[in-house]
Amino acid sequence: MKNEAMTSDHRTVGASGSMPPTMAKVNGLPPWAGSAWPTESTFHQLAPYIGKTKSTMAAALIREYAKPGDVVCDPFSGCGTFALEAWIAGCHVVANDLSPYAHLLTRAKLFPYESSDDALTDLAAVAKSVARRRARPDLRTVPRWIRDFFHPDTLKEILVWTDVLLTQERWFLLACLMGILHHQRPGFLSFPSSHTVPYLRVKKFPRQQFPNLYAYRSILDRLEAKVTRAFRREPKLKFALQRHCFSTPAQKLKLARSVDLIITSPPYMRQLDYGRDNRLRLWFLGCKDWHSLDDVVSPDQESFLALMDRCFARWHKSLKPRGHCVLVIGDQCSREDRSDLPDAVTQIALKERRFSLVSSYADTIPNERRVRRGITGSTSETVLVLRRAPERGTRRA
Repeated sequence: MKNEAMTSDHRTVGASGSMPPTMAKVNGLPPWAGSAWPTESTFHQLAPYIGKTKSTMAAALIREYAKPGDVVCDPFSGCGTFALEAWIAGCHVVANDLSPYAHLLTRAKLFPYESSDDALTDLAAVAKSVARRRARPDLRTVPRWIRDFFHPDTLKEILVWTDVLLTQERWFLLACLMGILHHQRPGFLSFPSSHTVPYLRVKKFPRQQFPNLYAYRSILDRLEAKVTRAFRREPKLKFALQRHCFSTPAQKLKLARSVDLIITSPPYMRQLDYGRDNRLRLWFLGCKDWHSLDDVVSPDQESFLALMDRCFARWHKSLKPRGHCVLVIGDQCSREDRSDLPDAVTQIALKERRFSLVSSYADTIPNERRVRRGITGSTSETVLVLRRAPERGTRRA
């Protein structure tokens, strides 16, 4: 595979410091340039997620480094973007994430209904189960900060619906419910608030001026509308392909030695707070202590680099010979340390000749893709492509 310089952003690393030319577009732009929102499968839009990988980037990388029938693994799956795109591409998929919210979204995308009719029929059956629930929750057991987001009657319904969906393992419907949990639009369930990170917007929408935004909101009709929207651009999927979704520490994820591609976006150490920023949805999913979750899924620099060391050791054992490992990594180690994170990760990967470097391409993160626009943090991310080195004592083909 030849490599050619693409843009001034590309990282030069020896003779292999550029993006594969098969991925290039006119004017040197990567194939994922521009917004993915209007054209991507609406399964990607089940619910918002902080730090979501661009679906067009995921699709392009999977097309480049995997073929139909391959086994593709994402050990840090987040909201399941790589996992879904790998399935769309005709691959078997293994996904994993420790966050209950991320795990839910990935599982919903890997195990959806086969049609909107099937989804709506099942939703009607679940609604009957909800209606049969006579006991209503005691809101005095709910933290005040949760109650502040909802009309009391709406909150009671959300609690019942969540419990029924969890009990019946209706992951796709539960993901849709989490997707409409909070926003200021009428189709959502909360008082006026932001769509991603949950903050009330009572100053912008005073109760006296916008009384309708503080009224009771029914769930079933809004959930029906959400499910219908989810199937608006339904992807073509082969349900016979194998899919697995785990929730275990990435360095302990056990894989058979038959993985063709590992592709993932590891957590941006302290650049993103996956627990805090998803705290409202996490609470409904049973994760009451989002502080502890952040310590695990968004570790400090030392812990993260140690985690990557253990992951590379395991991935080397799981990948097929000459298999690729593709990482999308933010370019700064942490808010405090502005050193080069992709370089640090690369050095860990090359240690003990576990992997060789194929290419490393830096891509600017546009301000419009950032949840908190205009703030400090990673302004670019690097697509780091590695290849599993052969075992010592064996000859390279």
